[in-house]
Amino acid sequence: MASQIAIDHVGLAKEFLERSKGYLSDGDLHQASEKGWGAASHIAKAVAVKNNWPYEHHNQFDTVIVNARQRYRLPQLRNYGRAAHILHQNYYQHPSLLNADTIQEDIDEVENLVNALEAHVV
Repeated sequence: MASQIAIDHVGLAKEFLERSKGYLSDGDLHQASEKGWGAASHIAKAVAVKNNWPYEHHNQFDTVIVNARQRYRLPQLRNYGRAAHILHQNYYQHPSLLNADTIQEDIDEVENLVNALEAHVV
């Protein structure tokens, strides 16, 4: 059961990642950012489920990323996690403060996060 739940979270991560790209293409930078954060959150949830780590609250995202960095020896997860946080913060910004190129870069980093962690879930 737990492994299917983890796999379902991987699927959600990929779905949100694709949605973020679509919103970015449409120029909806707020939704592109928030869906990018959603992708990161769901891949972290997948890893947490797989490893029986707690992840029930937003503030546990960083703990999961740190634990995954150590367990899987993936130091780059630190930067990928930071990009996810920036995307989440964008949701609360005034539109004039958002930059599509920067958001694209952060979405690319979240895609790297999804790809790096998916291999440890499925």
